[in-house]
Amino acid sequence: MTLPLDLILVRHGQSEGNAAKRLSEAGDHSAYSEAFRRRHSGSYRLTDIGREQARQTGDWIRSLLCTEHGFDRYYVSEYIRAKETAALLGLPDATWFTDPYLTERDWGDIDIAPENERQERFGKALEMREIEPFFWRPPNGESFMTLCLRVDRILHTLHRECGDKRVIMVCHGEVMRAFQVRLERLS
Repeated sequence: MTLPLDLILVRHGQSEGNAAKRLSEAGDHSAYSEAFRRRHSGSYRLTDIGREQARQTGDWIRSLLCTEHGFDRYYVSEYIRAKETAALLGLPDATWFTDPYLTERDWGDIDIAPENERQERFGKALEMREIEPFFWRPPNGESFMTLCLRVDRILHTLHRECGDKRVIMVCHGEVMRAFQVRLERLS
């Protein structure tokens, strides 16, 4: 399979969801308000830290990877935090294409649960994750294997359309891991 000349993957900056999860892991579940829990995780915005991370990443990319010219193709996840990150990178002449296949793995019912509730309600399911993490699917969510199938679709598009191009994508941590698994043929 022909890949782009360069394929740069950028994880979005810290989001409201990331900050809430870290607080909850430390025992503070207050960020999981009723209003927060009614939102889909795709609507989470960047925090102030996340915006600064995006700006610094953009500075780094522009200084090291855009010295002669920018990229030929720009892809971004449909999720707000990824779009905000893409905009804050400040890449010259960037026209971003959203791609639903770049969205974060769907964690289903577990997605909006604080850590204490995750253990209470989903303890047995989380135990199964330890046994077989690749094929395990969160309740009403998506397995990592299914995420890899989405990444395969992106790789096929890159093969068809971008074999002679420099490509940058703004996406999510697990999507980046799925790229690694598929490109390096990891089991």
